[in-house]
Amino acid sequence: MPLLRPAAFVVGAGLALLGASQASASPAMIRLGYSSCQVCHLSPQGRGLLTDYGRGIDDAQSARKGVYQTDAQRVRRLYQDLRVLAQATRSDEGASTDTSGAARLWYRNATALTGTVRFSGMVSADLPARDRQITPVQPLPSPPQVFVRQALVEYLPRAGVLLAIGRDTLPSGVEIADQATYMRGRNAQGLTDVPTQAKLFLSSRRGQIAPYVFGPSGHEAGGFRSSGAGLVGETYLLGDRLATGISARVARNGTYDERLLGVFARLGLGAWGVLAEHDLTARRPRADGRAFDQHTSYAQVFYYPVDWLVMSMTAERLSVAAPLSERRVAWRPEVSARLSPHLTLAASVRREDAAGRPITRVLVQLYLKTVN
Repeated sequence: MPLLRPAAFVVGAGLALLGASQASASPAMIRLGYSSCQVCHLSPQGRGLLTDYGRGIDDAQSARKGVYQTDAQRVRRLYQDLRVLAQATRSDEGASTDTSGAARLWYRNATALTGTVRFSGMVSADLPARDRQITPVQPLPSPPQVFVRQALVEYLPRAGVLLAIGRDTLPSGVEIADQATYMRGRNAQGLTDVPTQAKLFLSSRRGQIAPYVFGPSGHEAGGFRSSGAGLVGETYLLGDRLATGISARVARNGTYDERLLGVFARLGLGAWGVLAEHDLTARRPRADGRAFDQHTSYAQVFYYPVDWLVMSMTAERLSVAAPLSERRVAWRPEVSARLSPHLTLAASVRREDAAGRPITRVLVQLYLKTVN
């Protein structure tokens, strides 16, 4: 794929969706007609702190349904929560079998500084446990890490308009909470990818457009500290049961010039739903090196037999064109149960095939949260 001109690439993509114009909340909420994040989240990008209304909706999705009580006239200056994820993993790769445990702690905060300005931040601490490898080799544990995942100043001049400046993840079409997916990691949206950026969300009942510019945060590897611009735009159809749109990004670092163009869709039909995204990334070397194109695909089918229990099947595919010629495919069935508004238990099996070498990972997760 030839490189697209940056200005036409980003601006043209924006104009195509400006006439439409909110991003995905928990993406699966589209099954209930919530196509936009802003109904339940403070940020139109979603995946962050909930409003009082969002807390009520969240509580109602658990086995021990909470009671939604809020004062519609109340104006809160502070939102915060604390979350803990504990997980155990068993990995099988050929003759090697490993078991490991880890935990992650998040603290999130949104504080209103004035009537139109607020600060949003998120800090996480990773606490990996010592791996136990069922082979003669004993790996060493990783050291604990504290990481600032979000530090934003947000300006909200009026309804449907939000300008955010600071460190955060880049907007994307399917804002899944699990950023460890292979597709995300290969498209510079991995666990530590929180570039410094300025982004603008323009929202209406028909959709949303989110242009942004970004620069390196300093956490990237030396030759991959990227700067660039991008846009995510979507429109809502079928009575807000379908959200579809495009994502576009141009970036430059010391190693490559990159162009990304993607399409995505979120569809919800009562208990069922589908989340899908496909990206094409063209990379051209700045100096010595090989140019290559990369296709990444993500698809998830989910089913809620009851509001607090979800079963899903996720498929991912990576394809890198010649001369690298890499192919990877992964499947992941998962069951997740919201036992209470503050407790979730999930189990999944991930099967990945890389160049004929199968890798299987069994993952059990316990997720705790407290909301203020």
